Amino acid sequence: MKDKKKFVIFAHSGTFDKLYQIITLAITAASMGRETYIFLFFWALKRFADEEFDVVKLSAEFGAEGEKLSKRMQKINPVSLKELLHDVRTMGNLKVYACTGAVKLMELEESVVRTRVDDILGLTTLLEMADGAETQLFI
Repeated sequence: MKDKKKFVIFAHSGTFDKLYQIITLAITAASMGRETYIFLFFWALKRFADEEFDVVKLSAEFGAEGEKLSKRMQKINPVSLKELLHDVRTMGNLKVYACTGAVKLMELEESVVRTRVDDILGLTTLLEMADGAETQLFI
């Protein structure tokens, strides 16, 4: 039997457009049967820890165009990102992990983070998990 294809996202950014991309790519890959991992760092980790998936925070550089884009994104996909993520995670092939160092750097409460992710792991373990992945993205 052939091993499942592995899809890994190293999630760093916490702006809504990138968070939207992280979650939609992950749930699509998981729905296609891929063994899917989201590794959380910095602002993406903070958004996951605070469960701020649907709060529209865009970079100031996007200006009015960014506001239009976020409205179109919400119109096209009105289901909340939090809800989508939860539903797909129950399928079992989408796992979300926080980086130990990033939890400390972002001054997040470890006990809270643990309730939002599958585990908190060090870089060595995350890189070992990513080894052999057919797709690795940094967002």
